[in-house]
Amino acid sequence: MNIRILAFAVCSIAVGGLAACSSSEPPPPPPPTPVAAPAPPPPPAMPANLTPAQQKVAKVQMALNANGATLDVDGKWGSKTSAALKEYQKAHNLKPTGKMNGATAKALGL
Repeated sequence: MNIRILAFAVCSIAVGGLAACSSSEPPPPPPPTPVAAPAPPPPPAMPANLTPAQQKVAKVQMALNANGATLDVDGKWGSKTSAALKEYQKAHNLKPTGKMNGATAKALGL
């Protein structure tokens, strides 16, 4: 056998063998990059120009909102604030009066 024919045969087998060994399937996709959840919005700031008494009410409203209520933080004690406080008191095994007292203030962290 001629050396050139032999070299050609070896080359052909090598190239054909390499092609046969490779997979025709595309490589798997990279794992998805985890996406961080968006940060929750910051709690509303204390409204400006409130009297000291209204500031106390606003702090209660902000604390109730931090615990699931959806009150407008306006410093005004109304029926919605009373109802939200009553629900909070019920959920935390406090006497549900809808009025602030020492135990409720302590539970709210005020």
